[in-house]
Amino acid sequence: MILRSQLATALITAGLFAFGWPNGDTFASPPSSMASPSLPKSPKLAPFKERLAAAQSVKVRTAILGIELDATLENARNKLDSLGHSTARPVDEVDESAKRSDAEHTFSWQLVKTDYSSVSLKADEKGRITYIAAYLRPGKEMPFDEIGQLEKAPVLTDRVVAWDVVRPSRPLIRVVGRGSERKANSITMFIVKRPRTD
Repeated sequence: MILRSQLATALITAGLFAFGWPNGDTFASPPSSMASPSLPKSPKLAPFKERLAAAQSVKVRTAILGIELDATLENARNKLDSLGHSTARPVDEVDESAKRSDAEHTFSWQLVKTDYSSVSLKADEKGRITYIAAYLRPGKEMPFDEIGQLEKAPVLTDRVVAWDVVRPSRPLIRVVGRGSERKANSITMFIVKRPRTD
């Protein structure tokens, strides 16, 4: 239990110090000697203990259309196939070398029966979902405060909101809403992975 707590602490420290997006961009302030007046200022982060407490108690959406991180791809496919059509190769068509690697595989659906126009998932080699990106239809944007508690979001601007979520016996996850005027046109959830040290 102590090791799990230390791991969560280390991950939140690293994740919130330089807020990492799945594409590698960060949301950390540059050193003051490098700051440019033309660059927008990054939000100031709360003290670590407050961020950890918020991550442990935050009420935030951690599922899209009933699909959660670490769920099986098979269950997600059954749900999403009933709401639209897949735009990716079926999981059984992924070649053997890809199945043996540690690479994640991406799957996408165009949806017709929901407020979401499309959903993309990434699954690991075991068929467990590690990433969900959902895109809302125009006019169906979701206010940030309907995604989660804004007072517990370590990152909050008019265009981006993000939460870290720590739960017992679960991986650390990040939930991100992006849009404008504090309304999300996309919601992304992903498992925060620990860098390899081997």
